[in-house]
Parts: sequence; C-alpha cells; structure tokens
Amino acid sequence: MGMQSDFGKKAAAAIIGGVPAILTSSAAVATEGTNEWFGVDDGRLLLFFFVVHWGILTLWLKQYGDADEDTDFFGEIDYTNN
Repeated sequence: MGMQSDFGKKAAAAIIGGVPAILTSSAAVATEGTNEWFGVDDGRLLLFFFVVHWGILTLWLKQYGDADEDTDFFGEIDYTNN
C-alpha cells in the first residue's frame, strides 16, 4: 500500500512540475489574433523566417561552434594602459 501512495505522490509532483513548462511554452506559439502560429498568416513566410534563422545559426556555429570556453576572458579590463 505504501508503494502506491509513493507512486501517486511522485506522479502528482511530476504533473504539477510539468504544467508550468507547458503553459510557458504555449506562449511561444501565440496567435496574435490571427489564429496562426507567431501571428503569421502565410505558412511560406513562417517557413522562410525559420530557414533564415537556421541559416544564421549554422553560420555562427561554423565560426564559433568549436570555441574552447575554458580560454574565454572573464577578468578585469585594465584601463591604466601600463
């Protein structure tokens, strides 16, 4: 009987934890009154926006995708010119 109770509590916690994620992600496909995703009436335009976005992302990843984050500069900027 104790295992069923523990399972029920874990399931309820998982559902309660997942609801905010579902609600916040649904805002990303807001319809802006057009009843279409992101407020775009023409699917071809929406496809164009995503292709351009993915193209820019691809170019950026080709240039900086293999950057070593351990060598990034996170220190102070020396304005003394010494």
